[in-house]
Amino acid sequence: MLNPTGPGLRRVKKFPSSSVLESEYHNSATSPVVLSTTQSASQSLANVTNHPLVPKRPRSQSQSQFDGPKYPVNNNQRYARKAISSAQLVPKQKATIEGLISRPPANLIEALQDLRYLILTEGIQADNDGNSPLRIYIWSILLGVSPMRTSDYVSLVRRGASSSYSKIRNDTFRTLATDPLFRRRVSEASLIRLLNAFQWKMRDSGIDAQYVQGMNVIAAPFLYAARSEVEAFSLFSVFIQRECPGYVKPTMEGVHRGLKLVDQCLEIVDPKLYAHLQSKFLSAELYAFPSVLTLSACTPPLPEVLKLWDFLLAYGAHLNILCVVAQLLLMRDELLVAQSPMKLLRQFPPLNAKMVISVAVSLVRKIPEELFEELVNHAR
Repeated sequence: MLNPTGPGLRRVKKFPSSSVLESEYHNSATSPVVLSTTQSASQSLANVTNHPLVPKRPRSQSQSQFDGPKYPVNNNQRYARKAISSAQLVPKQKATIEGLISRPPANLIEALQDLRYLILTEGIQADNDGNSPLRIYIWSILLGVSPMRTSDYVSLVRRGASSSYSKIRNDTFRTLATDPLFRRRVSEASLIRLLNAFQWKMRDSGIDAQYVQGMNVIAAPFLYAARSEVEAFSLFSVFIQRECPGYVKPTMEGVHRGLKLVDQCLEIVDPKLYAHLQSKFLSAELYAFPSVLTLSACTPPLPEVLKLWDFLLAYGAHLNILCVVAQLLLMRDELLVAQSPMKLLRQFPPLNAKMVISVAVSLVRKIPEELFEELVNHAR
């Protein structure tokens, strides 16, 4: 089986080529892009880590404890996708997600790239409720999370109420309150235990993080998809610390940077829609705060959220900013004719993960390099 902690399974922010992304969205302003292929099986780990598409982001000491071996940094590795449109997919033997994770790969880097490719083009098989026996294991691989000892989690829970306990209790009963699938499967008690234990873990680590509103919604998909509370906790902890530590700082500075990026990206990819919203004094701070803070987990239905998160965990949570922009573009016609667009923006339409991902991927090459680097790093 694939080793979730292996250095070859560190994520690389680039997209494979596929025509399947081209059929969903036919707006000339956001025409789909031809994406770069996976690496050859003969390419060495050193060559892959020196690829110009591998983004390099500074990590604090507290963040580095959650990472695998670091890649060397050079100026050619700064951007996540500059060569996206130049390469074509080389035909190769049909692979399946089940096959990739059930046997030792000959090349870990190629195996991860193939896994991400399959997530993008085929998705993880699940039932109508979003249940999949493979999803949580795949998420563990993508995040590089090793199994956590149950006793370690129990010891955190046994400490009792943390300093954030009252805030946690004030939010948990409202978490996805209108979603019957979530309420049926995940108890409020498990959500309280997980969030409270996370606060103890952060205090022990000396990390400047505290419970903020929205963390309960971020925890929800992990609890829903996981086979156990301990498993959900281990993935949630690593995800917060690696992907969006800036979202849980007291000032929520990462969230506010993300909201500014929504405005900036929208202005670039659709100046007309941006100008219309600005004429109504509508910035992303007013309508996109929940979607940025929760990585779109606040928009039902939950099975579609899980599909979107498959993509975000494979290619980087920073791409949620483009997913939020994609949702605006999918509402474009209605927003442009609306006298009061905020009525539409108070609650985004039901999430269609495949459509949102298709549009978001098509936007990548439209974003200037410097702005894209901000996108990659905004949640740090």
